[in-house]
Amino acid sequence: MPYPPAEHLLRDLGFEVETPPDGTATAWMPVTPAITDASGGVSLGVLATLVDSVSGNLAARTASPDRVATADLAVTVAGPCTGTEVEAAASVVRRGRTTLVVEVRLTDAAWATATFSILPRRDDTPGPVIPPIAPGRRAVLGGRGSALTRWIGDAIGITTVDASEGRLSVPLSAYTANSFGALQGGLVAFVAEQAGACALGRPAVELHVAYLSQCRDAPFTTSAELVGPDAAVVAVRDNAGRLATIANVAI
Repeated sequence: MPYPPAEHLLRDLGFEVETPPDGTATAWMPVTPAITDASGGVSLGVLATLVDSVSGNLAARTASPDRVATADLAVTVAGPCTGTEVEAAASVVRRGRTTLVVEVRLTDAAWATATFSILPRRDDTPGPVIPPIAPGRRAVLGGRGSALTRWIGDAIGITTVDASEGRLSVPLSAYTANSFGALQGGLVAFVAEQAGACALGRPAVELHVAYLSQCRDAPFTTSAELVGPDAAVVAVRDNAGRLATIANVAI
């Protein structure tokens, strides 16, 4: 089954991806009011979703026929990403036996790294084999979707339980799931960033996410612990209370 499916948030965000002959990848995302925050630029969590998508696409094709899962994601914003679109240029900076690291530079205003665990493919591994990197023209990831007409958090279904404590509740559906049936990694980062920003009272500019396990058992909940006036540690837990993701968020 192709990913993302016909109705999916990644399609609705309108990512376009190009894989040139040099083995890198570049993605573009249109900027709309649905993905901006009080800074006037694209929300850091949405940038993290773009980073996870373009780096994951590159990592998956680099590691093929093995599969990959996001292990760690770090994004720093130097200034608001404004304009009509954000460009993200990704390149593999390290490929080891069990991990693969991708660097992403975004429109002169942000920089990121993503680390992926390489999951050796077995005969019973579900899902299609992703072909090795081949040059491709600029095209919408998975095919064109529907433009978001509301804030992305509402499209995901995020509910604020207690903003001051960064407590959010997040559902899971086919619209937000990855190819493993868990909450898509970039959206996990978005949720963590939103929780931290709520607790800190301002849009975040730094985000470091450590993925401990796949977010499969919904609804997921977040909590934020302030570690100073400008930083918070966010925990994302599944419906059974298991810690799935931990993130450092700074404003």
